[in-house]
Amino acid sequence: MRRCFLTIISLFSLATPAESKVPVIQIADTINPGTADYIISEIEHAEKLGAPFLILQLDTPGGLLNSTRQIIQAMLNSPIPIVVWVGPKGAQAGSAGALITFAADISAMAPGTNIGAAHPVDGSGQVQDKVLAEKITNDTAAFAESLARVKGRNIDWAQSSVRNSSAISSEEALKLKVVDLIANDLDDLEIKLRGFASHTSKNAKIPLPAVKSTLNIIKPTLKQQVVSFFANPTLAYLILSFGALCLWIELSHPGILFPGILGAICLLISLVSFQLLPIRLGALGMLLLGIILLIIELYVPSYGALGIGGILAFVLGSLYLMDTTIPEFQISTLLIFPVATCFAIVVCILSFILLKTRRLKVTDTYLSLVGLFTEANT
Repeated sequence: MRRCFLTIISLFSLATPAESKVPVIQIADTINPGTADYIISEIEHAEKLGAPFLILQLDTPGGLLNSTRQIIQAMLNSPIPIVVWVGPKGAQAGSAGALITFAADISAMAPGTNIGAAHPVDGSGQVQDKVLAEKITNDTAAFAESLARVKGRNIDWAQSSVRNSSAISSEEALKLKVVDLIANDLDDLEIKLRGFASHTSKNAKIPLPAVKSTLNIIKPTLKQQVVSFFANPTLAYLILSFGALCLWIELSHPGILFPGILGAICLLISLVSFQLLPIRLGALGMLLLGIILLIIELYVPSYGALGIGGILAFVLGSLYLMDTTIPEFQISTLLIFPVATCFAIVVCILSFILLKTRRLKVTDTYLSLVGLFTEANT
């Protein structure tokens, strides 16, 4: 009897499958090189660990198209199903986020979220000139259509989200078959995903594990956090401006050292940041030319001509610096002109003080005797 009881217990233990661990990536930022590296590396890591699927929690207003394409390429070529959940409540999948949601094997949204509005715009928020706008719109619309077709989603609405800037709520997205399900939170999502058939890139339906899965939230590495932090054009621009001002102060008052060291560090950080962003090299060169002209003004008397030229070059370079149509990656004119004005005021004040100091006569050392005539009695 005892042996029979143990046999039954062992059979039940063998029949009960173990819980699987599912990695969860959380994105609450723009789509930039930092977030792209984070997502792609975790997809590759999940493949190596043999995870049954991966969840990408998404809350983004949009981002860079190059980074978006890199993420989508990794998703489409992943052997494990990728689940995108737009959440938590109040989150959005705008622009690039909508494309990433289209590319998911299973797409889900939380109540009170929205998706869409993927029409390309320029930095001022206005539609670009007709020819360029048509090229960008057609390319993005074709990309959205191909993703929707591969994943069996609403093709017409995918195109409309790009061409007409259409945006819809989570409930309407489910009704129009833009997404597959609605989940209140990650736990609710995990329950609804049990046994759910995912639409893979090989056009086959693969059911997810029907057992409970343990959600393992993966945090980005320090490197990925730093890259994502500095992949911010406004921050990079402010660091560059501050570094240039510190360097100018050091050159106008040699020997202080601290402004020079701080300025050099800031300039290097800003240049590294701009490497992560789509910029116009000509505009960056003009911006740096403005800084150089302001430095030359210290040593070559030009009655302010070099200084004025430097400020103008700095402003023009700032206005045309970012080479992208995405508003989140533009430097606002509301920031450029105040920064340039503060820069000009500080330069004028310090230049006046420096000029006044140079004109002072030295009276307390032997240097005050240089150039004077005297009578020597021997």
